[in-house]
Amino acid sequence: MLFGIPSSKKPNLYILGIPWDNSSSFRRGCAEGPKAIREATSEELYNSFNEDLVNLAEHWSYKDLGDIKADTFEELVEKVNKTVKEHYNGELFLFLGGDHSITYTTFKAIEEASDEDFGLIYFDAHPDMYPEYEGDKYSHACTVRRLVEEGWVKRENVVQIGVRAPTREQVEFAKEHGVKIISASEIYQSPRVHVPFEKAYLSFDMDVLDPAFAPGVGNPEPGGLSTRELVEVIKSLNVEIIAFDIVELNPNYDYKGISAFAAAKIIREVLGRAAKTK
Repeated sequence: MLFGIPSSKKPNLYILGIPWDNSSSFRRGCAEGPKAIREATSEELYNSFNEDLVNLAEHWSYKDLGDIKADTFEELVEKVNKTVKEHYNGELFLFLGGDHSITYTTFKAIEEASDEDFGLIYFDAHPDMYPEYEGDKYSHACTVRRLVEEGWVKRENVVQIGVRAPTREQVEFAKEHGVKIISASEIYQSPRVHVPFEKAYLSFDMDVLDPAFAPGVGNPEPGGLSTRELVEVIKSLNVEIIAFDIVELNPNYDYKGISAFAAAKIIREVLGRAAKTK
């Protein structure tokens, strides 16, 4: 059971696993992420309180919708869209990846199912704004660019946090399209973040954390956030959280569950934060 939160037939929190790993560009294995995260969020490890003493069990009841599997990206988009539309009625969604290309499918599905206007807060070491990567326009290295160019998110409603492996081309795209990039260096100076919108989808690539805190990722990049810094950023977010995802956890390269436990910490603190604002 998730942190001791009760399961329910009428939940206000849905969990959906998406073990998609087809666009991983370095180390494969993120398809095993949903299973590892579920194991790391067990009530056998944690009580139901977050750091700010929000009792998650008093605010949330959940239903785990299992995993979505697909042979092609087009099929994945269709299945995620169908599942979200069948269940979404303002409830909070937690998506477990999978590589970061799944965020294209989940953000798009929530946007289509919702009549609300919300932005994207994207935690990642990389900007993910290549026009294409290895011939794939929907690679995990292109997710933000696709969402912006296809109009699923307003360009001024994208904030990226923790970036430390940009390219000149991607930074220029961000400047031209009003995407705000907050570097890992800036978070090191101050973990308090202001975003220019009131509601948000949060996407957490586990490589936003330094490999010392999350070694089990597909594309590790030293010089990243500590788990403590990331928690402080989450606490500073004064937005209503519409949905969130955890992606790029690669158990094949994890060490004694360090990365999975960090993912569990992120989920617990986000649920606590969401309980205050939703």
